[in-house]
Amino acid sequence: MVQEKFIQNSGRINPLLKLLLLILTITGIMIYPSWRLSSILLVIVILLFRVSRVPLNLSRNRARFLIIFSILLLIFQVLMTVNGTILGYMVPQLNTFGPFFPITDYGLERGLSIASRFLLVVLSSMLFVAVTDPTLLAHSLTRLRIPYRYSFALIIALRFLPLFDSENQIVRMAQKSRGIQPEVGGFRKILRTIQYTFFPLLVSSLSRVESLSISMDGRGFGYSENRTYFRKSTWKIYDSILTLLGFGYIIFCFLLALGFLPYLTTIL
Repeated sequence: MVQEKFIQNSGRINPLLKLLLLILTITGIMIYPSWRLSSILLVIVILLFRVSRVPLNLSRNRARFLIIFSILLLIFQVLMTVNGTILGYMVPQLNTFGPFFPITDYGLERGLSIASRFLLVVLSSMLFVAVTDPTLLAHSLTRLRIPYRYSFALIIALRFLPLFDSENQIVRMAQKSRGIQPEVGGFRKILRTIQYTFFPLLVSSLSRVESLSISMDGRGFGYSENRTYFRKSTWKIYDSILTLLGFGYIIFCFLLALGFLPYLTTIL
C-alpha cells in the first residue's frame, strides 16, 4: 500500500522539482565530499529504483564499465595521494626490493569518495530520466520564462536518448550477425569499431533529425511566441515541502563542511 502510494505521488511530483532535487543532490556531495554520505545517498537512489518500480536498465557491459571505472578511480586516487597515515603498500618489501606505492587512510577515503560520487551521479541521473515526463518538464521550464524552443530541445534530447540506445544495440547485433566484433585492443581496432558502429548511428540520427524538422515545419513550430500545452504541470503543497527538504539538505552539507557539526562529521 505504501509502495503504491509512493509510485502514484512520484508521478505527480513537479518535474522541475525533480530536476532541482537532482541538482541539489549532486551539489551537496560536492560541498561535503564524504564517501559515507555519498554511499548513503547511493543506497537511497537504488531503493528509489526499487520502490518506484523503475527497472535499472544496466546491461552486463554497462555494469562492468561502471564497476571497473569506479575501481580505477579508487586505485588512481590511492596511488596519487600520499598524504595521511600509511596503512600498507601495494607492492610490499621483498628483501631489498620495495616497498612501493603506499596506501594511506586519506588516499583510501578520497578514492572511495570519488568512486561513490561517480556512481551516485550516474544512477541518480538515470532515475531522473526514467521518472520524468519530458513534456511536463518543458511546461515547467516555460513557466520560468524560459523560451519554449530551448525547453523543446531538452524534450528531444530526453526522448531520443533511449531511442539512440536501442538503435545502438540493433547496430551491434547486426554487426555481430555479420561476424564483426567490437574491438578496443589498439588504435586501428578502435577506428574500425567506430567505423562500423558510429557511422550507421550517425546516418540514422541525421535521417531522424530531417524527418523531425519537416514535421515541425509542417505544424508551424516557432510561428508564435507563445505555445499552448495539452498537459500542464502543477505545483502542490508536497512539492514545496520537498523543496524545503532539499535546501535543508544543502544547509546540512554546508554545516558539515564548515565543521559546525563535529559529532556528525565523525560519523558522516
